[in-house]
Amino acid sequence: MKVQQVAMTMVIVLISFYLLSIGQSLLLPLVIAGAIAYIINILGHAIAGLRFGKFRFPKLVSMLMAVGIIVAAISFFVQMITVNIGSVIKEVPGYQLKLESLITQAYVYFGVEDVPDMKEILGQINIRSILQDLSGTVRSLVSSAGIIVVYLIFIFLEQRTFSSKIKYLIRDRKRQRDAFELIDKIRADIRTYIGIKTLTSAGTGLLSYAVLHLVGVDFASFWAVLIFFLNFIPTVGSIVATAFPAVLALVQFDTFGPSIVTVSVLTTIQFCIGSLLEPKLMGNRLNLSPLVILLSLGLWGSIWGIPGMFLCVPITVVVMIIFSYFPETRPAAILLSGNGNLTFSRRIEDAGGE
Repeated sequence: MKVQQVAMTMVIVLISFYLLSIGQSLLLPLVIAGAIAYIINILGHAIAGLRFGKFRFPKLVSMLMAVGIIVAAISFFVQMITVNIGSVIKEVPGYQLKLESLITQAYVYFGVEDVPDMKEILGQINIRSILQDLSGTVRSLVSSAGIIVVYLIFIFLEQRTFSSKIKYLIRDRKRQRDAFELIDKIRADIRTYIGIKTLTSAGTGLLSYAVLHLVGVDFASFWAVLIFFLNFIPTVGSIVATAFPAVLALVQFDTFGPSIVTVSVLTTIQFCIGSLLEPKLMGNRLNLSPLVILLSLGLWGSIWGIPGMFLCVPITVVVMIIFSYFPETRPAAILLSGNGNLTFSRRIEDAGGE
């Protein structure tokens, strides 16, 4: 029986990913709208919790303020990327020539006689093509803004009827309470992850911008925005976010000092926020396995391209949180986790769901 269940699960998973792939144009805007709606809810919840003496913002005002802040932030990010990415692409050939020259000099300095063809080696990593793909992705998402807004409106409208639907689905009062308690716990864990990750990513981006601006690295604001998004990808994103500005500082300046300062300070920021502050805020229980991260990057990247690579880790963490609350799927959540520690508030059986 178990073999049949495993086989059926694999078939369902394969069909699901196939449908995700062929339905990208329809489903990707929906997922992005869902992510934006969740961030708006988190921010609105935080604003509503603020107190100024006896004054508190009404819930509707808090949500409107959250919508305004998120719209302004998205507009800023889109403008920052679209304005800077063209300039970065133009400068890439010059930076690549300088990098080739530096690597060749390093081979000569260390006495390597058979110097490989740097142009051919660096040609394997087509940074210009990567940046052009990123620019195309941003333009594609901007062109889908209309359908994302429509999805967003319907998601907020659907939120209002969700509780009543649960009541109609589950008639027993005790089971209703258990279901709402479980939903609240799952929602709280997801809110914790997304809220803290967004906050720490923003902090990393702002500190990185300050460092890059003080050092004088070109396009500091562009790299800071990229670092913000890359920080959602643990380990791999941190390495890439540090490597690009460090290499740029190496080819931009005539001395090694700026590059050394850039890589050392950015690495320190990534370590302090990613390895010290973030685990303290959310706990190790929300960490993914590094192998799972790499597999997720490859899988979602092949399905949804660059947006899929940025969304893969949050999606996988949300799946892991939901799986952890059900006895049948908890083993899968343990396999997805970094250390097997899934000590969330309480599982469904602890909430009376047995």
